[in-house]
Amino acid sequence: MKITTHRKFAIFAAVSASVFALTGCGGSSAASVKDSATAGEVNLIAYSGVWQDQYNAAVIEPFKAKYPDIKINYVSKRSSAEMLSALQGQKGSPATDVAIMDNSVSTTGNKQGLFEKVDAAAVPNLANVPEKFRSKDGYGPVAMLDAVGLLYDTATFPKAPESWDVLWDPAYAGKINVNAPPSLLGLSLTAITAKMQGEDYTKGIDAAVARLKQLAPGVQTFAPNPDEYQNVITGQTVLGLGQNARGQFYSDQSNKKMGVTFPMEGTVYQINTINLVKNAPHSAAAGTFMNYALSAEAQTAFAKALFYAPSVTNAELPADVKKRVVPTDGSVNIVPLDVDFLSSARDKWTDTWKRTIITK
Repeated sequence: MKITTHRKFAIFAAVSASVFALTGCGGSSAASVKDSATAGEVNLIAYSGVWQDQYNAAVIEPFKAKYPDIKINYVSKRSSAEMLSALQGQKGSPATDVAIMDNSVSTTGNKQGLFEKVDAAAVPNLANVPEKFRSKDGYGPVAMLDAVGLLYDTATFPKAPESWDVLWDPAYAGKINVNAPPSLLGLSLTAITAKMQGEDYTKGIDAAVARLKQLAPGVQTFAPNPDEYQNVITGQTVLGLGQNARGQFYSDQSNKKMGVTFPMEGTVYQINTINLVKNAPHSAAAGTFMNYALSAEAQTAFAKALFYAPSVTNAELPADVKKRVVPTDGSVNIVPLDVDFLSSARDKWTDTWKRTIITK
């Protein structure tokens, strides 16, 4: 059947009106849930693997139950450096709302203008974060704490080694794994070794480099595969560096084939901050999520799930969990890692390891 021009116009007008009406209704509804403190969505970027699994179960799922109208979109990355790279690529038009990452990297993000200062009114649980765990400039606070530990094969070491010096013991040469920089583990070992050598790493690391160069021939791998924990659990190595939280988790998973300890010379905190992206597309809902992440409920649940120490003062941990997270009360010797210094020294230290320490 032939359609006249007049009829074509009538059909077009009718369809256009219908589309306009539907768009108007949909737009109104979308606007009402696009971004509010109780409805909308939050685009979160954080760690992958077991961290994602445990955080999702301990924090995100309970959050969704409490705020069913807020959707969480989780983008996982293997490292904080990968997260930073992703956020740098979005700077002109952010797609991410919240980032949980290592504070040595989030400090760089703060300097680059990637993050927004946190409004205490939108995140009232910020009041439970002690001053020492807050940004002096008002950026994202500490969300959780961990520390670098010495991983060991429990069959080889029925008693946990007491000193980092065990890494240099020739009896274990070829049976050690060390994550080289830019991994935070390698950077931390550099700072710890500097302290052992009586050196201030912010002024120079010559003594530490000389000592680490002595260690290098005994290291089986500087890039453990599949990771530093499985290397020890499967017997490829008997000593290694790792994060205490994951070490505790995998110790349980392996029926205690691997142990993790803090040697007497000290350890380095691995601190994760929770950060609001500048010009976040869903800042109101993001504030609600950040507030929940800093609640005693969420902090306690994640400590139970993956042995991260809470950053808030009102979280109470069961005794069996408390003894396995890194203490924040001064009972463990902590080697301070100056994040402002590290953000500028990371590349130089990484290059020094490549050129001077790793020679095989």
